[in-house]
Amino acid sequence: MPVNDALDEAPERSSISSAVEEEITEFMRRTFVGTRSRFARAGEDTRFAVRSSQIPAFAGDRIRSTLDYTQTTDPFGYLLFFVVNAGQVAITTPAEGRMELTKGAVAACPVGVPVGFAMHDINLSVLRLPVQRLDQIAEDAFDIPPGQLHLDAVRPVSAPMHRYWRALVQLANGALMDDPSPMASPLIADEMTRSLAIAALHTFPNATMTRLSSRGPGRVASAALRRAVAYIDANAERPMRLSEIATAAGTGPRALQYAFRTHYGTTPTAFVRRVRLERARRALQTADPTRGATVRAIAARWGFAEPDRFTAAYREAFGELPSHTLRS
Repeated sequence: MPVNDALDEAPERSSISSAVEEEITEFMRRTFVGTRSRFARAGEDTRFAVRSSQIPAFAGDRIRSTLDYTQTTDPFGYLLFFVVNAGQVAITTPAEGRMELTKGAVAACPVGVPVGFAMHDINLSVLRLPVQRLDQIAEDAFDIPPGQLHLDAVRPVSAPMHRYWRALVQLANGALMDDPSPMASPLIADEMTRSLAIAALHTFPNATMTRLSSRGPGRVASAALRRAVAYIDANAERPMRLSEIATAAGTGPRALQYAFRTHYGTTPTAFVRRVRLERARRALQTADPTRGATVRAIAARWGFAEPDRFTAAYREAFGELPSHTLRS
């Protein structure tokens, strides 16, 4: 599929603003998971409001409620993360018991077990990420077999990772809510999903932190490297995963990572970004700004959602601003 056509794939949106218990419960069941909820008595100004935005890769939600409630959810089949922007949240899990969260806190809900919540005057930013994406990243990077990864704790491993994860959730959530959303681009959505998965593996205790494979990466022949580069070059316009490139090269993901670092001084994913940066440069060189071509649009077409970062990377790679290339 041509990338510029994919830009039309806007996120699916849904929302609710209500104080009616049945409406709220049904919305939560459809959007999140089944739940058994008890609501405080509603006053004239109490409301439960949610805005949701979803793409195939992940979903985001903004929850604002002055209607206090408690609930016990059915087991989650996906990873749910949230940031407390305001209010108080108590979360109860089988492994960690009850935890009180206030403004600025972040949390991850465990998969496969019921979770209890008590909400008071809340404002939350939420992300929902498929377990399969975390599995794939863990397998590629750490040789963790699919299905064996699980997050071992609700809270981050350190204060710096807490701050980093909070900022990343707000960035991804905000990008999903934007209209038009940069997440409509499959390339940008894939990069963001990968960033979220890698960050989650470094933020919340899990098997990748405690059980790395003792098997060495192995040797990769020059022919396999050439196949990997050829595959990247032929498919730069669409999302690519490390395991996919490794399969095309006829080797394993970790061995391919080691080979790229040895021969090219970079990782396969960074190599992909460099190829896309070069494609963006070609597009800028041939585009006509008098016909509406812009740096922002060309950057987005090649997977660069943030113009400032694109400009910095472009200038470092080519020694000039992308706006100069476009005008020359």
